[in-house]
Formats: sequence, structure tokens, C-alpha cells
Amino acid sequence: MNWRVKALCQLGLSIAPLGENANYFAQRYVTHSVPPSDEFLRVLRAAAAEHIDAVNCNLAIPLSQALIYQFGAGWELGLPLMLWALGVDRQILADRRCLVRTELVNHVLNQLGRMSGELELCRQPPRVLESDWERALATLRKYYGIDYRAPQDAASTGLRDGTIDCVVAFNTLEHIPQRELRGILAECRRVLKPDGLMLFRIDYQDHYSYCDESISAYNFLRYSDRTWRFFNPSLHYQNRLRHPDYVAAFQEAGLAVLHQKTIGPTDEDLKQVRGLGLAAGFRRYTVDELAVRGALFVLRPDLHRREELPDS
Repeated sequence: MNWRVKALCQLGLSIAPLGENANYFAQRYVTHSVPPSDEFLRVLRAAAAEHIDAVNCNLAIPLSQALIYQFGAGWELGLPLMLWALGVDRQILADRRCLVRTELVNHVLNQLGRMSGELELCRQPPRVLESDWERALATLRKYYGIDYRAPQDAASTGLRDGTIDCVVAFNTLEHIPQRELRGILAECRRVLKPDGLMLFRIDYQDHYSYCDESISAYNFLRYSDRTWRFFNPSLHYQNRLRHPDYVAAFQEAGLAVLHQKTIGPTDEDLKQVRGLGLAAGFRRYTVDELAVRGALFVLRPDLHRREELPDS
């Protein structure tokens, strides 16, 4: 699909009554981007392994005892369910809107059962979710250790200070406006234990490139903020922040980077960026900074910096 056509469709759905339901219908029955494929589960398995390795290397308690908080859990709860299948027992999930689709969650649960040997999982799902929402929530809590909370603002969770061992956001931060990011990071720091961890995986690529092979992962760097507004509706929002912007935001929030793993850039990525007509707002970055495709950050509260920051 041409990316401009998709942007126009997403704009219409963003302002239409029940647009979110229509968007789900389109992705399931028109573009067939959901339910997730087996290959997507393999990617999730690798991502979950990275998260677990980071926790095991940097957290003082065993993973089985850790309380994990994830915001931006999405439609199918893929990563939380994969973490459960790999031994995580306690998770709190939050979304600004109630996005979970029980049929997609059940699809993932069936995949985990069918692929458990290939994915080398510790345990298989004992049951799927009921169609009744309250019973589905109860099943998530009882059998999967998942407490799903929505609607919930990630900048105001209601969680107690210093009660979370690990905060996770998986391909979520790139969808948060920069003006809102500071409050969310401050809230994450507030609820995290002093020796806790934050694990943020961020996708810096133009998400329209996933549906339109004629454009590169850097296509959106050609547009000014004013022009990009027309291609950036709420259902497909991308903040276009680059790697140094996140590093600066974490530092401002009083977080120390323990580890960062970047994806790219390759020589071909650098060539693509050099060939772009960059919008003025992106000319202050180096080519290498612009060409990074994504990153995994492992963070911890900088206790010295925390004392210097004003109260959040």
C-alpha cells in the first residue's frame, strides 16, 4: 500500500467515531497484519531473551521474584505472554486505552503452546481467555500473573513509590509525543526501586516503510514538522525522535544508561540518509545519528542525579 494512502486512511479513522474499531477490522481482514505470524513470535522470543538477560545481569533478585511493569502492552500482549512462558511470574500492564483483543491474545496463547518446543519455553499456556471481559481479566491474573490496567495514564499510574523491580516498554516510546515523554519517565523513575531497571526498546524507523517498500526507513526525515502533521494521525503517531534525543531525555529524567544496543546503521543505511533531502530540523544531527534504526536501553536511577533534580 502506498504510504500516503495509508496516512490518509489513518487520518480518517483517527477522527471517525469508532475509528479504533474500524482500524482493527482493517488490519485484521483487509491488510492481514494481525493476528501475529509465527515469525513474529520468533522475533518476540529473541526480544524477550534480551530482556531476561539484562534483568539477570543487573537485578539483585531472581527474575521469578521480580515485579515487572510494562506500559503500551498493545492488542495481543505478545511480549508479556512470552515473558510469562519464559518464567516471569508477576507483571502489571497498562494502556492509555483498553486495547486488548481477546481473540488475538488467544491466538498468541495457541501459538505458544504449538511452538513451545521450537521456542524452548519453560511452560505452556494452561488455558485461553473467556469472551467475558471480567472473566478474561481474572484468567490473566490467576494463570499468567498479569494484572492488566486500562485506561491508565503512564504519567500517573497510581502505583506506590519504589515498588517496581523492572519497567518495560517495547516499541512504545516512539509513539509518545516528546512533550509527554518527560512526565512518563519521571513516573517510571518514581515507581521504580532504587536498584531497579528500565528496559526500553525503541524503533526509530518510519513505520510507513513496513507497508510501502518503495520508501526507506528514513523517509519521514524529509518532512518539516508542519508538513508531517498531515501524515501523522493519532492512530499512527510517530514522534521522529532520534537516538541522541532519547539519551538526553533519559539523562534529564535522572536515569543512568547501564547498556545500550543499537540496530544499525549499515553502509547502505548511511548511503540512504546521505541521499535524502533532509528537513531543516534534522540537519543538526550527524548522518550516523540519523541512520540508527533502533535501540535497546538498559537504565537505572542515577541516585546522585536524582537528588539534584526538582521534585517530579
